[in-house]
Amino acid sequence: MTLKYRSILAVCLLALAAAVQAAEGNVSVDFNNAGVEAYNLGEYDTAIGYFEKAQAGGGDKEVVGRNLCNAHQNLAGELAKKGDFRAAARHADSAAAVDPKNMSPLVQAGAYYLRLDEVNMAIERLEKAITVKPGELTAHEMLGYAYYRDNDLSSARAQWDYVLEVDPKRPELQDRYDKAFREQSVENDFDKYKSRHFQVSYPAEIPSDLRAKVIGILDRAYIDIGRDFGGVFPPPPIHVILYDAKQFSEATKTADYVGALYDGKIRRPLADGNGAWLPVEEIRRRLTHEYVHVVVKHIAGGNPPWWVNEGLAETLSRPLDSERIHALQKLYREGAPEALKSLEATHLGKMDKDAVGLAYLQSHATVDTLWSRYGRGKMVMLLEAVGRGQNAEDALREVYRKTYVSIERDVANNYR
Repeated sequence: MTLKYRSILAVCLLALAAAVQAAEGNVSVDFNNAGVEAYNLGEYDTAIGYFEKAQAGGGDKEVVGRNLCNAHQNLAGELAKKGDFRAAARHADSAAAVDPKNMSPLVQAGAYYLRLDEVNMAIERLEKAITVKPGELTAHEMLGYAYYRDNDLSSARAQWDYVLEVDPKRPELQDRYDKAFREQSVENDFDKYKSRHFQVSYPAEIPSDLRAKVIGILDRAYIDIGRDFGGVFPPPPIHVILYDAKQFSEATKTADYVGALYDGKIRRPLADGNGAWLPVEEIRRRLTHEYVHVVVKHIAGGNPPWWVNEGLAETLSRPLDSERIHALQKLYREGAPEALKSLEATHLGKMDKDAVGLAYLQSHATVDTLWSRYGRGKMVMLLEAVGRGQNAEDALREVYRKTYVSIERDVANNYR
């Protein structure tokens, strides 16, 4: 579950303050007026420079400060559209510093830090936002989501309780609330273990030696997958929830053939439906698969097409062995592979087990072809492009000089 921060962040900026009326020759007024002119032209960086000079020259603190705050916020928005969330967060923080009684830049900064997976930074901004303007529903909802991302389910529900009391029809919030309630019911008595990069929650019955192996698998995946992507290491803590098969089903409500899940947290059953602990190599494969999703989300946010996301997770967690190659040959010689367009946003709940398996296999083959033929650099470029909101096929065309039809033909030729 990914919060749609762009819609949540419909920050209502104050109208740009009018130029200060003062005696002719007032340098601060001239700088402020020049800033207003640049602002109206959308030249926010230039406007910031003028408003800062107006402040330094002793201009009207309230008016110039509001103008400077708005310019920082608008520049932050422009940077976020380009995918530069680090710079966007910096300008949102600057806006909050200039106008500390204004809640909106704090909410804006909180959303950007969530996008950067820096949950503690987001919580700090959003907690401050609700002290600046108690009762602001967007701030409370986003703070609840930040708590949820930090696996503090009780605090998340408390924030969402308040929002739903005021606005019971808040879009999608009831579903998020119910999900948190369901997870808390299952995980309430779980123990916790914290490594340098991961915070792991698990039921007490998991043997200590198996838990230690899980931690080792995760720490190794952090290094290996980070290097595979050329040095991409999401900030801690990365939350991992371990279950038995029944607990996993109760908490996630997924189909019985789903072996693991990443919804902002890695969720993984360690036992099968009969209660037997899974082999370590199978646990390694599934945890590595889910950790790839963590890295993909860090690069591309909530935007990667399904076939890229799952294809990368498959490619980097297991090889295309002879059995899978044989299945691909059969698919491309005798079957009817899905068009990549239809695999952009596949909903697994609407597919049967066999169709899901083929969709994963086709995605694996497609990404394996791109990765092995063109290297990791172009794949990272593709993820960054879709992270900026670019259409998936347009990004494929820009990075690889390929259309969906041409890459489908290339993959088919590999396995016929």
